[in-house]
Amino acid sequence: ARRFDGEIIEESYGIAHRLRDGTLEIPASLAPEGPLHDAIVLGGGVSGLMAAWELARGGLPDVLLYEKEDYIGGNARKEHANGTDYTCATWSVVRPKDAFLTRLYQDLGVVKKIAGDGTPKIDPALVGPGPEANTLIDGTWYSGGFLGEDVAASYARLPLSAKDRRDATEFYTDLKTWAEKKGRDGRPAFAMPVEDGSRDPDILDLDRITMLEYAQRKGWGPRTFAEVEDWSSSDIGGQAAEVSAYGFLSFNSLGQGGEDITLPGGNAWLAERLAARAGRDRIRTGFVAVRVENRGEEVRVTLIDPLTERFTVRRARCAVIACPKHITGRMVPELAAAGRNEYLAYRYGALLMGTASVRKTPKLKGAPIAWFNAARGRLIQGFLVADYNSDRWRRGDPDRPNVLCLWAPLAGRATRADLVSEPWSHWADLLADDLEAAVPGISSDLTRLDVYAWGHHMVIPFPGFLTGEARRNLTRPLGRIAFAHSDRNGMPSFELATRAGYDAAREALEMVRGKPAVLSYPPAGR
Repeated sequence: ARRFDGEIIEESYGIAHRLRDGTLEIPASLAPEGPLHDAIVLGGGVSGLMAAWELARGGLPDVLLYEKEDYIGGNARKEHANGTDYTCATWSVVRPKDAFLTRLYQDLGVVKKIAGDGTPKIDPALVGPGPEANTLIDGTWYSGGFLGEDVAASYARLPLSAKDRRDATEFYTDLKTWAEKKGRDGRPAFAMPVEDGSRDPDILDLDRITMLEYAQRKGWGPRTFAEVEDWSSSDIGGQAAEVSAYGFLSFNSLGQGGEDITLPGGNAWLAERLAARAGRDRIRTGFVAVRVENRGEEVRVTLIDPLTERFTVRRARCAVIACPKHITGRMVPELAAAGRNEYLAYRYGALLMGTASVRKTPKLKGAPIAWFNAARGRLIQGFLVADYNSDRWRRGDPDRPNVLCLWAPLAGRATRADLVSEPWSHWADLLADDLEAAVPGISSDLTRLDVYAWGHHMVIPFPGFLTGEARRNLTRPLGRIAFAHSDRNGMPSFELATRAGYDAAREALEMVRGKPAVLSYPPAGR
């Protein structure tokens, strides 16, 4: 019998689904309420918060941000249990590698100074003490087994065949090589956003094949194929057979090197710092935007309060929509009218994050517990320990209660339709079984297992998506409406979400000012 309770916690998509299905009746004539604002931002995730901040910095004092949930941050969300914050989705960021992120992280207090060689120095309080990773092989845990400073040495410690060691070493070495590679035009092979990277045709050709094809050409065996599959679904949301090699290699190679920057609660602390700079008095939660339209020199935004179903219309000199494009397309009828319906081809990966409250932090067979403990199950790829990089972690009390965050990207394991149709008990039992298989006996310490369901967690960069015209066409401004969200840049990350918000805000400022605004941050490479 199940000895724990919990619930399934989902995003509030009821109104969006009615809008999609054509069952939401929006009144034909609604009089605008309130003043003409300078700007309205729709979406209180990382991208929307960044946009609101940049609009205010750009000289627009009257900026409002509307968010459909009762919290801000989007999937940079945290909760609290057993004496620790825990992440509901996103974990960390890495040391910035470009001018935009370096300046942003300086403003957010992440980067404290720049070393003589130009390397950003991270606030030590934001860098975990380790160990960072374990991997489970045949019932025993082994420290490392990930990138490390010496890939060959890291894998030499693991009980693998000679071919598996060679393949894994080649895979991680390949990522390092791509991270440092330049195209024939002298530009970095990859950059975020992709427009800042090389235009070398040989590199762009990687966007014509899937990562599965790339791995097959390398001749890697089943174990490294499985590792590629895990990376693909975990970091980009899709299976290796649907993600482009360009997307996989650019995203994952750029993520290598430097410290993992994290605190308990994942990236929520970064979202909180963005919200503070955007101005909490500008943020309105619990409102869903259902229509956005240009009206001459202003934009009109129709909102609904899901609790009362009362509609209101607000006006602004410009608007930034920081929502996923499959929702944006239905909010802005002008897009389809202009033939800009590329949003219909966008694909998104689903994610479950199970948060398992346990009476005691588990002990692992073979290795000390680490920040992330990789173990392939029916659903999970492993689990995070919630209180990593806290005083509790450093003290190391083995009997302290904790929360284990069970990371379960659903690509190839379950469908979005399953998320809608299956109850909490279905997912909780599968996740609990996976956790028990990874840590035998832990079921007796499990008191609660909440399941956070993210139906559209990550945009999937299928072949042609990143370097083709469809994505760029959909992100161009429309009248006085600019478009943000991480999917503007084609891949899911805090880094790309903030850049999307910044770029969309600059476009909106130009609409209002009639001329380019002074840059808060330098372009890439300067």
